Amino acid sequence: MQRIDVPFAQAHAKMCEFYNVDKHHFVVMNGLDLGGKLEVQWFFSNYEIPGDVTMFATQVEYTDVIPSINDFVKSAWVTEAEFYDLFDVKVENAKKGFVLEKDFEGPAPLRRGK
Repeated sequence: MQRIDVPFAQAHAKMCEFYNVDKHHFVVMNGLDLGGKLEVQWFFSNYEIPGDVTMFATQVEYTDVIPSINDFVKSAWVTEAEFYDLFDVKVENAKKGFVLEKDFEGPAPLRRGK
């Protein structure tokens, strides 16, 4: 697996530059709560080379709005909505209520101490 660390402000542009619809499959968006910050990870697999995975990673504040990649990966809305529900960190254009009820008021299930 190749890990590409990118500054938050450049994450969308770097993934858009990398992504080739004929070559890459978007797998999932993941989060890792670091306690005080969150590492956001996007995974892409290569159609031509089985097992070849590229992960883009950036660190964000809980109050940041994460850019959507739905403009170049149409199916990304699913994992972005799930991410918003489970981490309670806003993703651009994502709506709450995909995994949890829209009016869910408990702690974000995947956030430390919230």
